[in-house]
Amino acid sequence: MKRSLIIACLLILLCPCLFGAPLLHAQAPERGGVWLSEGSGAGDLQPVLTVTPREIDLGSLGPGEEGRSLFYLNNVGSGKLDWSMEGPSGWTKMDAGVLSGAVSESPEPVKIHLVFLNEKDPEKMSNATVILTLEGGGQKAAFRRVMPVGAMREQMRITSLGGIRTIFVNARLSVRSSASLLSVEPLRLDFGTVRPGEQITRRVLIKNRGKETLKWKATPAGKRKLPATEAVPRGRYVTFLNTAGAGTGSYSVAGPLRDHLELSGIWGEEGGYPATQLGEQGALRYRFTGTGAALHIQKTPEGDPLMIYLDDQLITLVDGYSERRESLEIVIAEELAEGPHLLAVVSDGGRVIIEGVRVLGRPIMKGPPGWINVFPDSGTTTRETDYVNIVINTPKIATGLFGEMIFFTSNGGDAAVEVFVEAGAETQTRVLDVYRYVSGSDYLYTANPQAEASRLQVQGYRSLGIAFRLFPPGTPGTTEFFRWFNPVKGDHFYSSDPSGGGKALAGYLLEGSIGNIATFRLAGTRELYRWYHPANGRHFYTTDQGGEGFAKKGYRFDGIAGFVR
Repeated sequence: MKRSLIIACLLILLCPCLFGAPLLHAQAPERGGVWLSEGSGAGDLQPVLTVTPREIDLGSLGPGEEGRSLFYLNNVGSGKLDWSMEGPSGWTKMDAGVLSGAVSESPEPVKIHLVFLNEKDPEKMSNATVILTLEGGGQKAAFRRVMPVGAMREQMRITSLGGIRTIFVNARLSVRSSASLLSVEPLRLDFGTVRPGEQITRRVLIKNRGKETLKWKATPAGKRKLPATEAVPRGRYVTFLNTAGAGTGSYSVAGPLRDHLELSGIWGEEGGYPATQLGEQGALRYRFTGTGAALHIQKTPEGDPLMIYLDDQLITLVDGYSERRESLEIVIAEELAEGPHLLAVVSDGGRVIIEGVRVLGRPIMKGPPGWINVFPDSGTTTRETDYVNIVINTPKIATGLFGEMIFFTSNGGDAAVEVFVEAGAETQTRVLDVYRYVSGSDYLYTANPQAEASRLQVQGYRSLGIAFRLFPPGTPGTTEFFRWFNPVKGDHFYSSDPSGGGKALAGYLLEGSIGNIATFRLAGTRELYRWYHPANGRHFYTTDQGGEGFAKKGYRFDGIAGFVR
């Protein structure tokens, strides 16, 4: 009896099909499979997810290169199968996108796009900044990560009621691109204004971003027998580059550019160009004369929208974000009335580099043969940097604004460099640099800090650099700009009126004139605004219409003191 009972139990375990329904249901296999639900018919298949292929190789990628591929989601069962996909572990999600969809009878493609961002100095690079974008089901999601150079293998999960699947993405990240790749910097050269008879030289950098040897050649447009319309650039480019400040992290306006460009708020520096700061507000204002203007910027992965104003009117909103760093020219206006205009760029906290502006309206002439030379005009490079000298011979050109195109051709791509120079320009009116010093809440302005060095040192004044520029005595359209000091309040006051212009000057001592200020808007001048603190009676002067944020310190706008450079 006992032996019969044991045999019966073994038969039940070994042959469940003889005794009714199965005891266990198998789960959907990792590599895809088909199973029948309890009580279902042979033609009623449950949704099961499969992925083809599950291993994706994007090959070798270097800085500036990208890899693309795709895989397919399949439903080998019946009906519709909903799915969703996660990004790889350890990556930062760059947007609010969610990747999900539904697959039924037809396979659903999912695209993969991996970008190796350009780096400042690939030769010294140990980590790579990469961006992975997934697109499927009509949706897109992007992820970012900094990872070591070398082999990359990432896994991602796809979830559905038909099972959880895993795909693997492979790539080899290299410090150099897979082939020869021409890089020319900068693509625009602003020689500024030069005196007749001068010879002036600028350099262009040639780099090979690839592994194979780069063979290149440089040719001025005049030697390529191009039509004049193609050989001469359109519009005068004005660079904001300050080579002396490159690498300092803080941008300052240099040279003649000070007469046209002003910054307010907090600005950084990158490669010698002004750069908006993450989490900080800033405004850039550029005054120009012409019939139009275009703005040159560099978008970055940390970029945010920029508000562009022209003559105090909002013109457009520019998206400063890009998956990789890229240069962009933004046309602001092309058919303005000839005359002075104000271009303003306002940032609310992203990271965007402002390279310069292109001013339209003034004709650009092509120089005679031999006015511009290039040497060396050819070469080969692998990992080193080649320097190409661009030489302007002003004895060969007359007075005016000149432009030229220099074409670079190579087995790793082509590039064109625009060259601008103004020769024999009218003599500019001499101006006086006015320096701002601060001690406590007292602001002292002087055009001759050497003569006042003892006082500045004894009373603890700290230099804040050049604030604006005045004119020398006798300049037409200007008058003396007087300075007073109140030793009790510890405040300096300034006015073009020798009696103070209605200001109660009790307790103030006249210290003389610091230079001449324009009484109306001369060419190239701007307003000098006066701000006043009613609680402590102190004054502050600035060319920034917003008062450099002093309104938050209790200061109130107190009028225009005059016009300065």
